[in-house]
Amino acid sequence: MKKTLGPWSLTALGIGAIIGSGIFVLTGTAAAGEYFQAPSILHAQVLDLLLNYLRHGGSAGVLMHGRPPAGPAIAISFLLVAIACSFAGLCYAELASMIPIAGSAYTYSYATLGEIFAWIIGWDLILEYAVSNVAVAVGFSGYAKAQLAAFGLGLPDRWASPVWASGQWTGAYFNVPGFLIVFILSLLLVRGVRESAEANNVMVAIKIGAILTFLVVGGMLVNP
Repeated sequence: MKKTLGPWSLTALGIGAIIGSGIFVLTGTAAAGEYFQAPSILHAQVLDLLLNYLRHGGSAGVLMHGRPPAGPAIAISFLLVAIACSFAGLCYAELASMIPIAGSAYTYSYATLGEIFAWIIGWDLILEYAVSNVAVAVGFSGYAKAQLAAFGLGLPDRWASPVWASGQWTGAYFNVPGFLIVFILSLLLVRGVRESAEANNVMVAIKIGAILTFLVVGGMLVNP
């Protein structure tokens, strides 16, 4: 495989894959806590259902979900999660050094477990990427609609909302902002690896700049 990316682009590619939208939208709820009641058992998480059933000893309150607040200890939470994630990263690093062939988990499974398991894992990866991309596109659409509304540019819900949400039809026809962001990124990927890496470098710089700005400004406003 022809080498087209340098160390900076590869590092930025890894950072871009690690730093997603979760750090911007879930950090607040992780620190303050979040509790909600699922509309039905079909919308509830299995682990939460079991824990609530064991905690309450019956069906009462079994649909209540959420997580307790981490408070200032959220910094420790990030550290613990980083340690846990590093184990998966070390596994991938070891496999990549032992099997230096393109293909990621599919190739590693093919070399160690056989073709049938590699076939299953390959399709699992395709499904994972498809579902996660849909979720990110829908989230982008929601943020884009909110930002445009702040400037007085409202988008109709029927053309800027997911067709299916929370287990029911929303009445929307088509999610135009979500489709546009997927279409633009697809065109960028088709153009080539180098162009995609350059665009990723810009987006990673923006994300890191936003996080550093938050840390610096937030640190200046800390009242011990």
